[in-house]
Amino acid sequence: MTHTATLGVTWGDPYAAFTYSGVPWHLFAELDRMSVLAGRADANQTRISDVFRGVVDVRRTLQARRPRRNALWRYLPGNIERLSRRFAELTPRLPAHDAVLQFGVAGIPDGVPLVAHVEIPVEAAVSTRVFARSYGFDRFTDREIAAAIAGERAFLRACSIVWTNSPWTASLLVSEDCPESKIRWYPPGCGVADPGEIERDWDRLSVLFIGKDWERKGGPRLVDAFRQVRAADPRAELTVVGAEPRLDEPGVTVLGYLDKEDPAAAAKLDAAIRRATVFCLPSEWESTGIVYMEAAMYGLPVVMLAGQGRESLFPADGGVVLPDGDPDRLAAALLEFGADPDRMRAMGAAGRAYVLANYTWPTVAARVAGFVDEAVA
Repeated sequence: MTHTATLGVTWGDPYAAFTYSGVPWHLFAELDRMSVLAGRADANQTRISDVFRGVVDVRRTLQARRPRRNALWRYLPGNIERLSRRFAELTPRLPAHDAVLQFGVAGIPDGVPLVAHVEIPVEAAVSTRVFARSYGFDRFTDREIAAAIAGERAFLRACSIVWTNSPWTASLLVSEDCPESKIRWYPPGCGVADPGEIERDWDRLSVLFIGKDWERKGGPRLVDAFRQVRAADPRAELTVVGAEPRLDEPGVTVLGYLDKEDPAAAAKLDAAIRRATVFCLPSEWESTGIVYMEAAMYGLPVVMLAGQGRESLFPADGGVVLPDGDPDRLAAALLEFGADPDRMRAMGAAGRAYVLANYTWPTVAARVAGFVDEAVA
């Protein structure tokens, strides 16, 4: 099937694996393999003169002692217009294309359909403490936020298609006056390659936690729950990857941050995943929860908390969804897994099959290419 020649655009380096958590990097690479990607471009066309227009967050810069960007700057109506003009100046030097697939609110391309990926709208991000802090939106006045919301809404009106990650984020966009008819949702792909079938010791309860933000990802409540688990099952173990809490708990191993680009660290991470028999991340906030998909790709059953619609992206037979992070309830769920190795194995297999069928990058790229084709039709 022939798809539309598409220019991949990001706010930030479109060739970097860290831009937008690596989602464009994976997607653009797959679109390139499909002979769909015409080229890549950076929507961040800020200039030195923009310092006088507020692009630098002075307070955060003084606190950090290094330049920090004003998180709302690119959402403001005047700056969207400014970035649009600058992108138009850049366009003649870019490869020929029939549509733009853009990550992030910024300038609006002229003369071709725009498909934009929006993770969460500004108004929803501002009203959610975790996201407001993560995005840097918690430092602005109501007037500044209102202007950014107006700018984002103008940007959304200019889009032919708005792609977002889940039915929940789609509903937030509708509440921002984005017509439902132009919204398409599909989660990003799984960020790990298929490791193949893995043999595990399912007769042992080995819990794996992966997350850098220990508090936000629910680490403390998991430790509280694990104390109960360990009291009932002295062979149970918990491995913590990413975060580096100071813990002195029986059965708990803290591996801390493991850089996947470092072969030794990557091998240690792979070994930890292969040793585990259940993945548990009791986070109250995950806009999509790709980490659950990655765990399932390795054949692990997952334990997650309900919220932000992420449970709708995951098969019911691939794990357990809890209504909240109550440690007693969490401990009970883990002990039920430990008491039934066959259930762990079956749920791990079901989750893996679902991810392989729905969330690999070839599948996601084909779906997104279809969104672009719709925009051009």
